[in-house]
Amino acid sequence: MPKAALLQGVRHCVERYLRRFETSGWNRYADFAYGDIRAELLTDQQLSALRTAMLVEDHIPGYAKAYHRLFELDPSLPDVELDTRRAMLHFVFKWTSDEDRHAHTLENYLRATGRVDDADLSKEMRIATGKPYDAPHADPMQMAVYTVIQEKATQVFYSCLRDAVEEPVLKQVLDALSKDEARHCGFFADLLRTYMAEPGTHDFAKVKEAVQSFKMPLYGTLDDYKRRSINMMRAAPGYHYRDAFVLIRQALGRFADARTDSRSQSLQDLLEALDVRIVRPAAGQRAVA
Repeated sequence: MPKAALLQGVRHCVERYLRRFETSGWNRYADFAYGDIRAELLTDQQLSALRTAMLVEDHIPGYAKAYHRLFELDPSLPDVELDTRRAMLHFVFKWTSDEDRHAHTLENYLRATGRVDDADLSKEMRIATGKPYDAPHADPMQMAVYTVIQEKATQVFYSCLRDAVEEPVLKQVLDALSKDEARHCGFFADLLRTYMAEPGTHDFAKVKEAVQSFKMPLYGTLDDYKRRSINMMRAAPGYHYRDAFVLIRQALGRFADARTDSRSQSLQDLLEALDVRIVRPAAGQRAVA
């Protein structure tokens, strides 16, 4: 059960985020010159990677449903739990709106290139969104761990693809998406620090479980996921979700920086698990999450 201090911490994270980013952003229609797209500058591999990213983003109804269930305002819950969940929902509503804009913008861009079949794209979107999504964890702290990694990985992908493409409109689109994802990642990292700072809530075994079991959204759900993932890494050189595990280390803060002899065994196990996930794949190998 969340304590009053945790409630105040969550409220602080949400308020700080909304104060900074309530009105920041961009217009999915007005800010990009779709009529100026130079589609001939896009490779088939880049288009395929972009299409996969759009399908993952477009599953936002499933993601939103999972988070609304996680923070459901059940009147039978204690007051402090309800207040904590209500505070989180203020962020969730803003966050899911951002992610829906990402999906719609990528869809608009793909259609504007003239290099995808509109009917085929619509069919693929219907099939993908028709598949159920199950949140990887029922624990809010573990979901914070998961989402730090997922948001950072997505931000790195957009940044790397932006740097790799030559098409100028897509560069602008990917830059906007990347900045959004960086903001989202920052929020969840702050939220994780808040959970970990509350006495009795820093369960390192649960963090380790979330780290070790991490898979990107729609792993095992999207058709040809492995092939699509490899294609995304090839289209966006430098992209890999490993960088996100460094953020988990940083979010542990004073726990990870404590003297070795004062660490709990579960913390030591967690740090070792993080080290394993941070290591880059051997030359010639591709890791797929």
